[in-house]
Amino acid sequence: MNQSASQPELLKVALVEDDEEVRYSLMMLLRSRGFAVDSYRNGMEILMNQPSLQVDCLLIDYKLPRFDGVDLLEKMRLAGDRTPAILITGFYSATLRDRAIKAGYTDVVEKSSDPQDMLDRLSEAAKQVH
Repeated sequence: MNQSASQPELLKVALVEDDEEVRYSLMMLLRSRGFAVDSYRNGMEILMNQPSLQVDCLLIDYKLPRFDGVDLLEKMRLAGDRTPAILITGFYSATLRDRAIKAGYTDVVEKSSDPQDMLDRLSEAAKQVH
């Protein structure tokens, strides 16, 4: 048996987070759980890289400079990107959740929630493409 066939495929995540400490913490958490992570400091960075983006899931912060995470996903969807996406926020509300789902997010996760819950939701969203 081929060894690569027996190993699980690494799920690749694009993380968009403007807060450097939070971005670093999330990257380390994701990498420690077996995710490959590309990180971006803001929406403009990921939009500039969107044509070459090859990830299984997007993990995008709500509060970003210039435009928020919901607006960012709307721009990405208009450009044809259909990657499953999860919005992370410290400002959760039912109104924000409804707006995010309408824009194309799979889920909305509070930053203060259990990290394992976020990881489980991320894995489920990422597996939609496999």
